[in-house]
Amino acid sequence: MTSLLYEHIYKNKTQFSFWKNWKNFIEQLDEQKIESAKNSLLEFLGGKEYIEWKTFVDIGCWSGLFSLAAYLLWASKIISVDIDENSVQCAILLREKEWGPENWTIHTWPAVHKNFLKSLWSFDIVYSWWVLHHSGDMYKAFDNIISLIGDDGKLFLAIYNKYISSRTWWYIKYLYNKTPNFLKFFWVTLHYLYVTLMYLIQGKWILSEIKKYTGRWMSFHTDVLDWLWGYPY
Repeated sequence: MTSLLYEHIYKNKTQFSFWKNWKNFIEQLDEQKIESAKNSLLEFLGGKEYIEWKTFVDIGCWSGLFSLAAYLLWASKIISVDIDENSVQCAILLREKEWGPENWTIHTWPAVHKNFLKSLWSFDIVYSWWVLHHSGDMYKAFDNIISLIGDDGKLFLAIYNKYISSRTWWYIKYLYNKTPNFLKFFWVTLHYLYVTLMYLIQGKWILSEIKKYTGRWMSFHTDVLDWLWGYPY
């Protein structure tokens, strides 16, 4: 049943869009967040020498932040790919801020489209951070991006863990995306109340947590919207 629903979503192009969310994120992007993204890549790869002059593909590129980080770390070729045209526009904005380098290209394609991915050849670094669980066919997407890894290449993959609450969140995300825009504040308010309660259980106060929040290099509110919007799931 779930797979049929995902197929319907993709055929009718009704998957969620991060555009307004990522646009706000880019407008708030500062050097500290960029440095944090660069350091995340360096920590995983083991040092700057493992990304300098290497090829880098960013599958599900979000706002393009990590493609930007790879470019600033002197990757020789960067390709950013996302199914959402609006997220791609955010990546283009970041690329334009760097004067549109020729070694950084951006495409609108899904990770489940094998023929397109095969056309990209292979890469030293295949990066896909917290996106393939939104692809509608996660295991097919895994197979596709693995084929992009070159000899001695590295795969940087992150996905959500499956919890007992995952099915509940599936319905919440589905309902959020089906709710008219002028009523979405209802779900956002409920999510804030939920997060506030979770913090209180841990002996924390939400306002202080919001001030120091750095999760996924976003502001707290951007991350809340991203979590609710993220569907398929």
